[in-house]
Amino acid sequence: MSPIQEDPLLPKRHGSLRALRHRDFAYFWTAAAISNAGGWMQVVAVPALLYDMTNSSTWLGVSSMAGLLPAVFLTPYAGVLSDRMSRRKILMITQTVQMMCAFILWGLYLAGSISPGLIVSIALIGGLATGFQTAAWQSFVPLLVPAEELLDAVKLNSVQFTLARAIGPGFAGLVVSTLGTGAAIFINAITFLLVIGALALSRPRQIISAASQGKVSDVIKAGGSFVWRHRPLRLVVFLAFITSLCGQSLQHIAPAIANRIYERPSTDNAGLLVALGLGALTSSLFSVALGDHLKRSSRVVVALILFSVSTAMIPMTSIYWVGLLAYFISGLAHLQSAVALNTLIQGTVPDHLRGRTMSFYVLGILAGIPLGAFILGRLGDIFTMRVAVFADAAVLFAVVVLLVSRGWLNDLNTTKIEDVETTAL
Repeated sequence: MSPIQEDPLLPKRHGSLRALRHRDFAYFWTAAAISNAGGWMQVVAVPALLYDMTNSSTWLGVSSMAGLLPAVFLTPYAGVLSDRMSRRKILMITQTVQMMCAFILWGLYLAGSISPGLIVSIALIGGLATGFQTAAWQSFVPLLVPAEELLDAVKLNSVQFTLARAIGPGFAGLVVSTLGTGAAIFINAITFLLVIGALALSRPRQIISAASQGKVSDVIKAGGSFVWRHRPLRLVVFLAFITSLCGQSLQHIAPAIANRIYERPSTDNAGLLVALGLGALTSSLFSVALGDHLKRSSRVVVALILFSVSTAMIPMTSIYWVGLLAYFISGLAHLQSAVALNTLIQGTVPDHLRGRTMSFYVLGILAGIPLGAFILGRLGDIFTMRVAVFADAAVLFAVVVLLVSRGWLNDLNTTKIEDVETTAL
């Protein structure tokens, strides 16, 4: 019998802001919010530049795959690494690499030497850093607060990301229109220094697993086996993949959607992504205020329905404000889904398995986004962007019907996951 159980002694319900009382978490949270806002500026500026250079939505998909696909192969190894060595050190290295990539991209742009191939190549290098970083980042945040405030920190980490997503694209539109694309890339590059500084000042409470526990490949298999044996964890990975494939991928082809569906300049992808960020920010504020009162299964059901509705709205008309509303609703959906799935892992999985388990969750996200962006981009070039997005909405709606009709989402409400076969690994 599976040792997944409902805990009769539920924790006291409360809001999430109290985690910011801790210096290390407050510094890291603030630096990450600013740096992620800079990252979103580049997400707006560079794809619009690439689309204008190529007039191809397929190139947008290729760029997305270059930036994220390496992480698909590296993330399982990175999960083991984040359990075996300092997560702070991993983040220091990966943040430095990504900062260098941004500065190189900025230099090439200023020199007039930028090309689609170089954009994709630099994205590939950044993608390698992302592969090592994401699992370490997600499992690093809980180390900055006491155990009883772990879920508060996880929720606020989602809030800072969504806050950045609301602010970054708006600033990108302003900066690109006044100072140019190069300025947006440069601002992103210098914001990495804030995170590096916050990491240098932090003193995380990490228990590092011994490397003598076995070969990396064996530890990965053990982590994968742990996830596979428990249906809530399998469901988390699947939901991370499908919401990224059919939902989050839309942000990476936003320049083509702005141009081909709404007949606007590609740089109006900034407006779509601002709407996405504002939706996520609104949702995150609701999540913080609500605290733990809403069940994970309820959050995910609402999120999946909103994802389906918003995706179907995008190709229905050429009216730009409808697109803005659709992206806003998509932002609402993404935050609720992320909070539910992330807190399940962070709050129910033992610490010595958290990095590996988180790596499979991240794997679902990192596999879904570039694959979805490439498929949508390619279908948009072969058929039309409207057809591509309608097909995307149909797939997502079918998944919603399947999950809700089978009642599988109730498994997300579990409060404890243990496994005696892997506790010694």
